[in-house]
Amino acid sequence: MPASQLSTYLQSRSRIDEIEDSMFDAQYQTAIASVALSRYLCCENVNELGPSLLSRVLEVHDFPLLLVPLIEEPPWTRRRSVEKRGVSTSTSSTSTNNNKNDMVWEKLDEQNEWKQVVSSELLRVTQLEGQPWLALYSLTTSKTFRESYGLDEYRKSQLMKVRKYIHESILDQLPVLGEVARYLDELSILGVPPAGQGVHRPSSNASSSGLLLQRVDVLRESIVGGKRSNMTNDQYWQKVADTQWDEIFSRVTDAKDEALRRIASEVYGGEGGGMVDDVDDAIICHVAAEKDKKKEEVPQSNESSSKSIEKVVLTMSGGNDNSLASYDLVPVRNGAGITVTDTPHGPFQRLKLTLSQTSGDGEAVMPSAKVAADVHFEKVSSEDKGSEVSTLSLDSLALPTVEHTTSQNSYDEVGIELPETFSSKIWSQIGDKDGKGIVLQLGFKRLDRGVVPAGETLLRGYCLSQAFVSQPLKG
Repeated sequence: MPASQLSTYLQSRSRIDEIEDSMFDAQYQTAIASVALSRYLCCENVNELGPSLLSRVLEVHDFPLLLVPLIEEPPWTRRRSVEKRGVSTSTSSTSTNNNKNDMVWEKLDEQNEWKQVVSSELLRVTQLEGQPWLALYSLTTSKTFRESYGLDEYRKSQLMKVRKYIHESILDQLPVLGEVARYLDELSILGVPPAGQGVHRPSSNASSSGLLLQRVDVLRESIVGGKRSNMTNDQYWQKVADTQWDEIFSRVTDAKDEALRRIASEVYGGEGGGMVDDVDDAIICHVAAEKDKKKEEVPQSNESSSKSIEKVVLTMSGGNDNSLASYDLVPVRNGAGITVTDTPHGPFQRLKLTLSQTSGDGEAVMPSAKVAADVHFEKVSSEDKGSEVSTLSLDSLALPTVEHTTSQNSYDEVGIELPETFSSKIWSQIGDKDGKGIVLQLGFKRLDRGVVPAGETLLRGYCLSQAFVSQPLKG
């Protein structure tokens, strides 16, 4: 699909289309991974498989013939049409479309990304292309395979299709394929029964009986096959899903689910604590409430990192240090927004902060704003003249943005539709990344519409929605 059509499709597709595209992509990536897994688990260990597994690999699923289409029509290589640069796309005639498009070859690389290759590099074998070849090598050179695989005219003709692809170029890259070529050359002069009239097994007395015995797992058949009280397959699985919902999942909420509570406490409560949303806050609060029952007092020390935090003053500024917005962040004092988590750097206390914007026009945050945070600690005694302050800073928020070619000098441009690539939530971490000091985590929520302020060109599409501060506890 040309880039212009792809852009139009991405902008016009619905949420259902987006989910379906994601599902197809997941299925494709799973299928790609299954080729390598099949080679490692089944083909390279074919001599170690028991009779039942060997029968499923060679007779039920017929792995050797499954590999042939992957070599003839590799799914990790494609040829597609791309628009020529500098050519107008306004015309719709077929002949003009053919002239304005170029045909390019692309291959899937090790990072599962499509990469364009020139014609002279098409014969270079990639890691994915080598998987079916190596799997076929492992099978054809195995004694167990040659003794157990039933050959007839159909299987012979299908296997012989790959012989023409074993040429000098691929042998230079995969020398082991010389053994595959030798096996196929021997197969070409080997006499085998016609298709459907028995098979040829050199070391088997049942070479032409046409009888195949296969062990069937009773438990598997009872789950995925067979009759189920006059119900269709779809009705059966729908009943299973309804039963699980009625008896299991409908009785468990996020706050009561033990696994979610453990994840919220142990994972999201530590260095990755910023990666939570409004729903996760309820889980964390529930976990904190139970911890407060067992642990009402937190060990304190004279070190500043263990003192109670009074507030955090957050300032965002532009490139020339002009102030854009300021916020007062105050810890939630009811105990529900506090968690204590054990980390590799010792126990950490994590506080949820309430947000209050004290200055700045609008809620949209400048994507490249510099951030300074002054963490104020409560006074230890009445004799202290003022609260202790610890300063954290970040050079740039680096929020997703789009640059407009021209800036509006006299007015703000508002109501701008945001690209689909903008995530619903972005987290930034400010402070000691080694886990030895205070860490401030800021959550930015995607706005419904973006804005470009007067005199600027960068699109603003996020606002500050959440904040957490973590500090080490020292005894």
